Amino acid sequence: MTYPLASVKVLDFTRVLAGPFVSRMLSDLGADVVKVEPPEGDMTRGIGRKINDLSGYFTQQNAGKRAICVDLTRPGAAELMLQLAAKADIVLENFRPGIMEGFGLGWEHLSAVNPHLVMLSISGFGQTGPERDRASYAPIIHGETGLLARQQFVTGADAAQDFALSIADTYSGLHGLVATMAALSYAQRTGIGQHVDLAMINAMFFTDDYAHFQLEGATVLGGGGQVFDATGGQIMLAGDEKWYWRVLNTRAGVLDPTPEGADLGTKIALRREAIQAFLLSFPDRASLIAKLDEVNLAWGEVHDHREVFDRQGSIDGRQILTTVDDRAGGERRITNTPYRFSAAEAGVRGPAPYRGEHNFEAIADWLGDAAPDLEGLHDSGVLLQDDHARDLTEGR
Repeated sequence: MTYPLASVKVLDFTRVLAGPFVSRMLSDLGADVVKVEPPEGDMTRGIGRKINDLSGYFTQQNAGKRAICVDLTRPGAAELMLQLAAKADIVLENFRPGIMEGFGLGWEHLSAVNPHLVMLSISGFGQTGPERDRASYAPIIHGETGLLARQQFVTGADAAQDFALSIADTYSGLHGLVATMAALSYAQRTGIGQHVDLAMINAMFFTDDYAHFQLEGATVLGGGGQVFDATGGQIMLAGDEKWYWRVLNTRAGVLDPTPEGADLGTKIALRREAIQAFLLSFPDRASLIAKLDEVNLAWGEVHDHREVFDRQGSIDGRQILTTVDDRAGGERRITNTPYRFSAAEAGVRGPAPYRGEHNFEAIADWLGDAAPDLEGLHDSGVLLQDDHARDLTEGR
């Protein structure tokens, strides 16, 4: 078996999460991803536990890629990038609109040297529109799209708080991947490249399955699941609350405590109390779960986030984790690709790179005899390497 995107070349200018999330998926699917970092490196190199100067955050999002480090402000840098873009199938970037143009690497520049190219630009508010110039990270989009206020409303919290998860970044990355693959398929069929404009705010509104409540003036009663105290610890019941109440009432024998004529708020509160009492009535966890399975209700354990990867079941059974070289003589665990193909492979294919580790190797691979004087580009400051990368490339 081989990888679905074997032979696809990706020139990746992205940093932090939304863009690197796309390129990690492309790499896991077999693409040769060359990450272009600025002299200071991707800021996520400083987030999380470090092993041999590689952070956990950077490793999770960038394992399997090759890395070059380029000072795009230097004379000759744009010319080198255009040479690489001429060989690429895909270019990724997640700067604010206008930044790539300022480097001489906007869509017009890139498509001029490669008409078949697919370019994905991810930004907070898009390449066009009145807010295009605003800086944005995931929490900004969470607030702007109403997610934080809605979460406060349905939970009754005293104040809105951001999620401990960069939802807008990863959703935008997933939508970006879909659009990129569609554009790549189109380019392969027609020879016509595409510039894909993916705004995080568009991605979040489109992905919001609760948008219809606001659009139609309906009341949001809660999330798609509710946590209850139960025998053996907390448990989540999922699905429409009216549905799982009906199941428990008609199949599990939970009596309706609602008095005739009760208002909606009273009815909801009393039924939740009845569900709570039912879930606490079992002698042990096993008998509780057996009953929920018997009546065919979706339930879930509420695991401690600090221990979730140590549990059995799907973590091992679905290979949710994999390991990569920690560059210090050992291995470190990272999340594995979710894709499982019947006739192809997918998965991380190497460790996270050091800054500028592949300056010589990747550029020479892509450009061959047309490669410029790479030693000279290092001497002039166009190409840079950190100490680890320099040690690894000495004597090449």
